[in-house]
Amino acid sequence: MRDIENELRAAGEMSDAELDIAQLALALSACDRPDLSRDLYRAHLNELVEAAAAALGTSRAAPCQVAAGVLSGVMAGRFRYLGDAETYDDPRNANLAHVIDRRKGLPVTLGILYLHVASKLGLEMTGLNFPGHFVLRLRGPDEAVVLDPFNGGQTLTSADLLAMLRGVEGPDARLTPENCEAVGTRDILLRLENNILSRAIRAGDFARARDVVTRMIWFAPGRAGLRFELGRLEVHAGHMGAAADAFATCIDLATGLGEMRIAGMAEEALRRLKTRLN
Repeated sequence: MRDIENELRAAGEMSDAELDIAQLALALSACDRPDLSRDLYRAHLNELVEAAAAALGTSRAAPCQVAAGVLSGVMAGRFRYLGDAETYDDPRNANLAHVIDRRKGLPVTLGILYLHVASKLGLEMTGLNFPGHFVLRLRGPDEAVVLDPFNGGQTLTSADLLAMLRGVEGPDARLTPENCEAVGTRDILLRLENNILSRAIRAGDFARARDVVTRMIWFAPGRAGLRFELGRLEVHAGHMGAAADAFATCIDLATGLGEMRIAGMAEEALRRLKTRLN
């Protein structure tokens, strides 16, 4: 675990462009499976890239629809990567190693595999800031298409996206530019871990939730909201000194980033905590 912690902490010091999304997702998998042999999974990641490269051939400069079809054919067709609609909340769906073992997972976990392959082949693919269901955008020389890794890499129209959004936010929801903004590698990994975190909190497993937030902080040390969440979990565990440190760090980070709402929440939490300690 010490080596994994060091690896994730090192990623926390890197720029987003330097991060290897699949390798870091495997490191996060190993947090829950310390005996994991990551070499086997790295070999499979290479196999995916080689298969996609052979299938694409000269199609890398072809229209987006062609490249998207080839990618989905390799990922969902040949290797059978599909969404786990039957046991969606199975915690294994948010663990990349388990997803590779089972060939099914959450949209974001499957999306990480697509992003890994695309990046190695020089394709311009990004994850989008779409709520409730992670989707991907592939850009080509002529256009861009949106893919759903959960449903076999099928392409999505604006009407499809609107229907999905209304399924999450209600019938009055409207597509906005923010819904289709590209998100970076760090944010995608945080989205992955948030799936684990939310399930732990819903199950009342606050010790696990604290462990998950801690490793999120390792690779995203500048996110003030994570420090606030850690402070709350430390209070729940009875670690009042650690909670005070987390809230104080949150205040400093949030203030420096201009996130005054979070800073105010941390200040109030710290004030209440000091009242309890006195």
